[in-house]
Amino acid sequence: MLPNMKHFLTLLFITLGYLRALAAPAPDPITDLRATPATVTLVNPQRPHSLIVQARTKGGYDLDHTATATYRSSNDQIARVDAAGWIHPVANGQATITATAADRSATVNVTVKLPPAPVPFSFRQDVMPVLSKGGCNAGACHGYSLGKNGFKLSLRGADPEKDYPALTDEFLERRINRHQPAASLLLLKPLGDIPHEGGVRFDHGGVLHETVRQWIAEGAKDDSPVLPTLVAVTIFPEKVVALPRARQQFQLVAKYSDGSTRDVSRTGIFTVNTERVARVDETGLVTATDLGETAIVARYEGIFAVANLFVLPPDKGFQPTPVPQDNLVDRHVVTKLNDLRIKPSDLADDERFLRRVSVDLIGVQPKPDEVTAFTASKDADKRAKAIAALMKRPEFIDWWSLKWGDLLQNSRNALSDPAVYAFREWIRASIARNVPLDVFAREILTARGSYLDHPAAAYFAVSKDTDDTLQRATQVFAGVRMLCAKCHPHPFEHWTQGDYYGVHSFFNQVTTKADPRLTGVANAKTILLNLSAASSTNPRTGKPQPPRYLGGGEPKLDAGIDRRADYAKWLTSSENPHFARSLVNRVWSYFFHRGIIDPVDDLRSTSPPINAPLLDALTKDFVAHQFDLRHLMQTIVTSRTYQRSSLTNDTNGHDDANFSHAIPRRLPAEALLDSLVQATGVKENFSGAPAGFTAAQLPDANVQSPFLSLFGKPQRMEACECERDLGANMLQALHFINGKSILDRVASGSGRPALLLAQKPTDEQLIEQLYLWSLARRPAAAEIAAAKKFLATYADKRAEAAQDFMWGLLNSRDFTMLH
Repeated sequence: MLPNMKHFLTLLFITLGYLRALAAPAPDPITDLRATPATVTLVNPQRPHSLIVQARTKGGYDLDHTATATYRSSNDQIARVDAAGWIHPVANGQATITATAADRSATVNVTVKLPPAPVPFSFRQDVMPVLSKGGCNAGACHGYSLGKNGFKLSLRGADPEKDYPALTDEFLERRINRHQPAASLLLLKPLGDIPHEGGVRFDHGGVLHETVRQWIAEGAKDDSPVLPTLVAVTIFPEKVVALPRARQQFQLVAKYSDGSTRDVSRTGIFTVNTERVARVDETGLVTATDLGETAIVARYEGIFAVANLFVLPPDKGFQPTPVPQDNLVDRHVVTKLNDLRIKPSDLADDERFLRRVSVDLIGVQPKPDEVTAFTASKDADKRAKAIAALMKRPEFIDWWSLKWGDLLQNSRNALSDPAVYAFREWIRASIARNVPLDVFAREILTARGSYLDHPAAAYFAVSKDTDDTLQRATQVFAGVRMLCAKCHPHPFEHWTQGDYYGVHSFFNQVTTKADPRLTGVANAKTILLNLSAASSTNPRTGKPQPPRYLGGGEPKLDAGIDRRADYAKWLTSSENPHFARSLVNRVWSYFFHRGIIDPVDDLRSTSPPINAPLLDALTKDFVAHQFDLRHLMQTIVTSRTYQRSSLTNDTNGHDDANFSHAIPRRLPAEALLDSLVQATGVKENFSGAPAGFTAAQLPDANVQSPFLSLFGKPQRMEACECERDLGANMLQALHFINGKSILDRVASGSGRPALLLAQKPTDEQLIEQLYLWSLARRPAAAEIAAAKKFLATYADKRAEAAQDFMWGLLNSRDFTMLH
């Protein structure tokens, strides 16, 4: 290379390095270093405790130094600490552990209180967690209901009393070898030393291997009846604010009934709820992968703990948005967005707002005269007034009766025709009178007789049995899915078979039989009560399970009463932890792309709310206003949060969870069809429903409508929001392009293009009217210019041009989606 070229490149590299240094932000200085926990008490030589070492920066980020810190014990004869930060007890006494990182130090006080005699390994406290960590008792392995290869364990360690003999007594005691522990099948198979269908589950010399080996070497004994029981687990740190690509070690601590604690990080099971944001390994080490937030869920022997991870961009001078005080939704949403350093989008324009709120509140988009009147108004309060007016329209009753009909599964699949229509009218009357939802729920859950006695009794007539009633009632009115707890402890929540059959006992007095007053009427049923019915039997204990509130106590009830009434009263009380909260969350989801907790009918501690203060505030307000559904809706849709544009800014493009901007949503099937009918002016005739019914007015899904089926109308076979399909697929697109639903309508002699052309409009007038009828907005100048060119290509075939142009508008995302 020529000397002058070397000189040039050297100078170039130096210059680029200098420019990079100028462009790089100043390092975020550390303000403190802390070690968790601050104090440790060790009482068992086999149970060390880990440390989490964290620094906090001036900009508010957490930096994990657990793996890079150096550790020193003030007295290795009392407690020693290894390079990974695990403290091991040696002898009774006290010591101080010092962790050093980033030129700072943090100390931890350690007390060692070892018993005089060695502590044997415990089957329940040591071995059972190992089997869970190794996946041995998972549903895909020996926890399967039939076991695997003749060996069955309780699912996820739910029943150690049965697991102990299965391990020690069955198979001629070959699963464990007390005389030669290393020859035990319980070790050889998971170590991979002999063929094992489940693969290698333990590492040689690892914690899992050594725990089981030493337990067997000590005689594989069962536990004492007075062994302390596990009561809680806690995850540390509970909240972390990190930069992308940062790592954070989490720690899991178990608490027992005698007050003792134990670090169970090595045998706990860690998962993340949002894998786009972070990933976690089996040791609890989390790596942030993208901006956003996620829950870190830790499970230990059927008990869960949750931490929150927030991954934020580097702080480049973010200026918080002023927090509004005039709407509780905006107050909590903007507060959270400021914490995430996200600027909310601007409000949607008047046309898009009116279309969105009309579809959401009454299930059909606005007509042209409504759009033009609204946009022309100079009233500063016109949005609130439009919302109030929409809630007074008959279509509001149609739309919200449809939603409750779906949830309550009012359908001729299980009910007689007259019962379906009677229940439908009862729901419609309740919506029209704005019956408080607590009253609404109590009437449903205590109804009896046939539709002739109380139309809401149809709710019980839909159920196949008591299990079906229990599962439907908890999912709809508490947002809890209980099916799993029927056979075993719930895999993602604390519900047990005792909880399941405790609720079961509230509903097992209900019986259904054919209504003798309606002989010859298909599916004519009446609901009876057997007031002398005993409590349901818990299959795990084989004993009667007294009525038990969901997650609550067991009330002392008099014999011979309708136990449903007590459950309904408890469920709908203002103090109930499930009812109001689940309904608020469900209603919220109808106006956004998700619930504050999502899914809305699977509420559990392992799926925390995306904005807990928001959900708490809305729930408190809902209860304070006597469970008023319209008040709740009004609070939501009058908020700036609901009215924001779907257009993003530099800070919120990645946000898909915190409501910083509108997320486009596809119109539900009924709203799509009714809006199509209104746009084109050509009605839809439904076989199996009275003439003139709109899609929103249909009594159930037992009608002939390929359109509604294709676009996801629920069949009312499940009490799950998931039964309604709001997704998009190729068949839907092909139907819009080639199907008769649009082609026949726009080409009809009584369709919108023909009606407009009969008025002899100019091209610009025709274009504007087609936009208003199809998309509920006026076209932009560029769209008018493009439309004029399109119409001109048809020469004198103006009718064909208008039809094709409207067909194109109806095929656009602006029609099928809410923006």
